[in-house]
Amino acid sequence: MPDSGIRRILDSLLNLLYPENCFICAVPLARHADCGICTSCWNKAVALKIKPPRCPSCGLPLYNFQEDSEHLCGNCILQAPPYAGARSFGYYTAELSAIIRGLKFLGRRNLAGLLAPLLADAFYDSWGREEFDLIAPIPLHAKRRRDRGYNQSELLARLLARQVAVPVENDILQRVRPTLPQVGLSDSQRLDNVRGAFRCVKPRRVSNKRILLIDDVMTTGATAASAARALLEGGARRVSILTVARTPR
Repeated sequence: MPDSGIRRILDSLLNLLYPENCFICAVPLARHADCGICTSCWNKAVALKIKPPRCPSCGLPLYNFQEDSEHLCGNCILQAPPYAGARSFGYYTAELSAIIRGLKFLGRRNLAGLLAPLLADAFYDSWGREEFDLIAPIPLHAKRRRDRGYNQSELLARLLARQVAVPVENDILQRVRPTLPQVGLSDSQRLDNVRGAFRCVKPRRVSNKRILLIDDVMTTGATAASAARALLEGGARRVSILTVARTPR
């Protein structure tokens, strides 16, 4: 229902029977405040935006450089990633990490509607819609998708596709084996965990295409790199990565 006097009355009645609180800080909410997050927590999440200078390859923040610097970070100089560039909206910490965990683990699918505009903001900071032919989500293994009921990256990819007017393809990439959760693994363990975990199953649809891969969080980039390699081996011309958040180092 559109925001109106009638809606506010209905919200007030519902709040008497079923009070709604911000799921991050537990402050009482007016029900017409979408997604169950208070304004204060949302503003704190938006304030976590990653600002230039960034490594043009992996997207990690650079320190002691000018804002318009195009220097590569040390890791990318030593070993360039297979993807053309990676960008994230903000740091995976505090309120922003809480919102992503709510989407990912607490069944709050509607939070994707809040996070997709953050993806669009990060997208337009670095690219234009004419630079991509397809948007694709990082897939979950079939068992994990069944357990969760949805793929949060797919929800984000669909919403972003509407905002940037680039078509989305949900089934060009497949996770061919289950992997351990990356949380708590070392960098080398993360690489081993996702090595060979993806396969391009629709090579004709990716042939010579410029593809933007979507995920919720990027930490070391091991998952993104493995997925990008699979698409490049399938014939993609270029693969870039966009995530809502980046784990700070």
